[in-house]
Amino acid sequence: MQLCDQAQAVIENQPIVLYVESPIKIFGDIHGQYSDLMRFFDLYGSPCIGSQEGDIESFDYLFLGDFVDRGSHSLETICLLMALKVKYPDQIHLIRGNHEDRWINNGFGFSDECAHRLGEDPTDEDSVFNRINRLFEWLPLSAVIDKKIICLHGGIGSTLQSPDDIEKLQRPLEVIHEVSTSEQQLVVDILWSDPTDSDTELGIQPNIIRDPGGTGNIVKYGPDRV
Repeated sequence: MQLCDQAQAVIENQPIVLYVESPIKIFGDIHGQYSDLMRFFDLYGSPCIGSQEGDIESFDYLFLGDFVDRGSHSLETICLLMALKVKYPDQIHLIRGNHEDRWINNGFGFSDECAHRLGEDPTDEDSVFNRINRLFEWLPLSAVIDKKIICLHGGIGSTLQSPDDIEKLQRPLEVIHEVSTSEQQLVVDILWSDPTDSDTELGIQPNIIRDPGGTGNIVKYGPDRV
């Protein structure tokens, strides 16, 4: 819990859109695969000082969300990332994915892991599960590298026009899946939308895989949107 408090204090004081500079290493979904994260650090250098593999003085690290769920070591993964964020607040960058949402991670593994490994009731307001999810509500939604490259967990969807749109959002931010406002749609686009499967598919297209119910809230976007 103390680690959550320390990490959240750092994250709250940083913007919802992070402006970072290269050189920077970018990591996609970890999904509780702690051993894979360690393997990446072994192979490509690790965020530390004072070891042969450590390169935090030369490279920033950007993690694009989906830290938990699916894998069996979500707790180790998120605790390590929080600790790194506290130790290197200006070199370690964490942005939010669609699984940094209690509505999602309650059903895809993180809740069960907390219940089984910690012996807690995830529905308890004071549970580790809920404390970490409260931290997730403060995570940035985007990073911009060298003022040229925008990084999102999902995509630009049907609504995102500029990083300025994201900067208008207020945190803590709960993801609303039954969208009723333009701000809620923007958040869903950032976390859930995908590019179309082919550059010949233009405009906004249905995302049948992510939106099997056909609500229209989760979409694919063509190259003409970029």
